Amino acid sequence: MSSYDVVIIGGGVGAGYLVKEVLAKSEANPNSSPVPTIAVVSSDPPLLPPMERPAVSKGSMLADKPFLRNPSGAADKFPYVKTAAGDPMSPKFWETTENVTLLSSTTATSIDFGAKSVALSSGEAITYRKLVLATGSRARVLDGCGAEGSTWDELHSGDLDEQHEITDKRKYGFGSTHTLNNVGDSEKLVTAMTRVEDDDQETCYWPVVVVGGGFVAMEAAAVIASKCDDLHVTVILNNDHFMGGKGGVFDKEMSEFYERQLSQRFGVRFARNYTVTGLWDKEESGKFCSLDGPAMDLKKTRERQFDTCPKQFTECQGVILDGPDEADKGIRLPARFVVFGVGAKPNSEFLGDSLEMVDGGFVKVDGNCQTSQADVYAIGDVAAMVGEDGEVTKTGHVDAARKMAAHVAGSIMEEQQVPYSVTPYFYSVVMGLSQSWKFYGKCDASCTIVTIGLSGWEAKESVTDLIWGAFYVDPSNVIVGVLLNNGTPEMIAKLPGVVEAGAVVINCKKLKKCELQQVLEDPHLLTPPELGLGEFHAESDVDEVNEVFSQFEKEAGCGSVEVAIVGELMKTLGADWDEVELKDAIAALDETSCGFITKDNFVNWWL
Repeated sequence: MSSYDVVIIGGGVGAGYLVKEVLAKSEANPNSSPVPTIAVVSSDPPLLPPMERPAVSKGSMLADKPFLRNPSGAADKFPYVKTAAGDPMSPKFWETTENVTLLSSTTATSIDFGAKSVALSSGEAITYRKLVLATGSRARVLDGCGAEGSTWDELHSGDLDEQHEITDKRKYGFGSTHTLNNVGDSEKLVTAMTRVEDDDQETCYWPVVVVGGGFVAMEAAAVIASKCDDLHVTVILNNDHFMGGKGGVFDKEMSEFYERQLSQRFGVRFARNYTVTGLWDKEESGKFCSLDGPAMDLKKTRERQFDTCPKQFTECQGVILDGPDEADKGIRLPARFVVFGVGAKPNSEFLGDSLEMVDGGFVKVDGNCQTSQADVYAIGDVAAMVGEDGEVTKTGHVDAARKMAAHVAGSIMEEQQVPYSVTPYFYSVVMGLSQSWKFYGKCDASCTIVTIGLSGWEAKESVTDLIWGAFYVDPSNVIVGVLLNNGTPEMIAKLPGVVEAGAVVINCKKLKKCELQQVLEDPHLLTPPELGLGEFHAESDVDEVNEVFSQFEKEAGCGSVEVAIVGELMKTLGADWDEVELKDAIAALDETSCGFITKDNFVNWWL
């Protein structure tokens, strides 16, 4: 039985950065403790040690960049995690670096925490002094829509050879289904994107169907539509818009910025509030309703006859949908092939109930990434940090995996450190639209999203260089999150400070009227002054006072309000007067006791 100081289960970016940081700390302090022995247990094949996931996930769907999917032909271009010195941690690194062992094509089957040993799929067992769980996540699969797997063999055995080439390209062409989680998935998707009829004649005009409304679906739809001129794309959303839903990162205005560009420039069509219930069997024919209509909002059609699909189709001939109404059941949508981007699940099943978990199968960790078992840590997608107040923060982004790895490396090297603080950060690059955005902070269903610089974008000749932002304001009027689209490096550098400032805004309408650069430079720009005895924050913007007054007019445009509702009007503008104060105010406003107050009289008096 082999023994190691550190055993890392998982071969993703978290594992790579943990090894990088431990070695860097050892090199920086050669007179401290000896360099730890490290074993990395990875289900990926030998050609795929830890890689930089962003470079792969953003570019591996491009047909003209095979080196981002398959390192066998151009290993020098493949984005392996690099050492602190900047050298790629390629297979050669793992073969030649002392004290580091990469166990490729291997999975952990169980852990004995008492004996500090890990049982492996090879039949062997290894022991550890410190154990780090970096197993990541896998693409979620809808019921009846393909097999779910967490390891390379489960997903790609028999489909990809040792050089990561597709063994039968016909299998991943017409009628195939896809998820996107690793480079093998990308290889299959690119095969489907570039597949043509056996006789080189183009006869299938069915759309590529992309299912989902998150990062993966948005990026996949953009790449396929913008890079493949002969492919049409239809996106199936289970809510109103991209990145939407309860607590979504985008509001409707932000989603439409991307959706309308995809539709107008590349012909992408959208079906909203539909749920995929299964795959449409390739042998099933008959009369079914489908989808058609406006590109931005497809609707159910009348029934029409569908014959059996062409023989070159493999898994299915499309998807089965249920719509928002009871009558919208069993809709059939033909598809050239289907891409599912419906979320991810943590790879934690092999742990059973041996560790404390949070809902969804995430491993519970504290501020030091420590699990409920001694000397056992969890980092990256599989971990959920639970604060002392019980707040749960899930860390499904490469930035968190890197930072958590660095933090745990400090613990392993017994450095003094403060607890790791997680502030969610993620980003997306929407290829073909020359758009990218970065988000920093928190967002949930209680937040109000305030956009700045986005209004009227459709009237502009070009939006390629349009910079706009969004601020996420919690019920206490604190800015807790910020998103920046196409920002400059200088603007992006200010995002953490905006959230960390914990700035209070007097109200969201005033925030909307600010310049984006102003708020980035000074998040406290709209922080209301502290109140003295008897003072309150009253609206003092003349346009806002006029707007609120108009909401209370006796008749639209009449320019006056009844005395009986003046109290509600003043309350809307911020007043918190008692009955005596309100009576005095009305007496001053309605000197003739006519029972109504004009707008000019009220605005002049209020200001």
